[in-house]
Amino acid sequence: MQRNALLAAGLTSLMWGLTGIFVRLLPSLPPLTVTAGRLLVALVVVLPIFGLFRSSRQSFKLALERPIAHVLALLLAGYFLLATAAFQMAPVADVALLLSTPPLFILSFRRMRGDIPNHTEIGGALLGVAGIGLILVPRMSFAGDSPIHHLTGNILAVCAAGLTALYAYTYRILHERGVAPETIGVSLLTFISGSVILVLMVSFASTPSGLDTLNGHALLVFLGLGVLSTAIPSIGFALASRRLPAVVTATISLFIPLFAGLFAFLILGEKLSSMFIPGSILVLGGIAMILRQGRGKTND
Repeated sequence: MQRNALLAAGLTSLMWGLTGIFVRLLPSLPPLTVTAGRLLVALVVVLPIFGLFRSSRQSFKLALERPIAHVLALLLAGYFLLATAAFQMAPVADVALLLSTPPLFILSFRRMRGDIPNHTEIGGALLGVAGIGLILVPRMSFAGDSPIHHLTGNILAVCAAGLTALYAYTYRILHERGVAPETIGVSLLTFISGSVILVLMVSFASTPSGLDTLNGHALLVFLGLGVLSTAIPSIGFALASRRLPAVVTATISLFIPLFAGLFAFLILGEKLSSMFIPGSILVLGGIAMILRQGRGKTND
């Protein structure tokens, strides 16, 4: 069973690494339209599967009755929206790296609750922030639209990482209290509530939805985005979260930038910025320090 969970964790990081590729292969569509489409596709794919298993239906029913489950679902839907917009505006490798920084935010959340991080965790956080600075600072130019466009995308990626960190930290607190909703139920609730809300926003938005530009190729990309980069990794992450120690599950995010950078180079022909490699080393090294310390606490 643990081997299956490890396979699910590896598959999750691989599929999430493809997200930026699918987003960039789509025609120029508003982020609302892209996010609504990927959640709708995910919902259509997983709904029959959930219907086959009584435990999944029960999990969803229980989540539906819990207000906190709706909050968690909105956090995940918000992550999908911000991450989609970020991938449209900034290089795939940069965005993927910034999306791997939730452990840095979790330290801040812990500090606000009075749980003061130790020196190793603080050092890891500072190292990670320094790496992010190396990536973002070269983008802080106002000479033309492109640098500002990239910088905005990077900022959106950081905000998306903050939402996933808030989701993970909230779920952790609920789990410690024994009142956490089932992750499978929250995943399905995310697909349903997120797609409904975003479709309504697209319908009432003053800007064109861009749906008239879709063709057969774009529909296939949408299918890949919804199935491979939304439905499968969401369920895989839920499975890994239930079967593996939290510190092992957290390391999933460390592999996403590696896959994303490789896919962006091979498929999109994107070149890494001069500061991406040293910045990524600092970010991943800092997160590794935090996770290593967390594992030490778990073993104590």
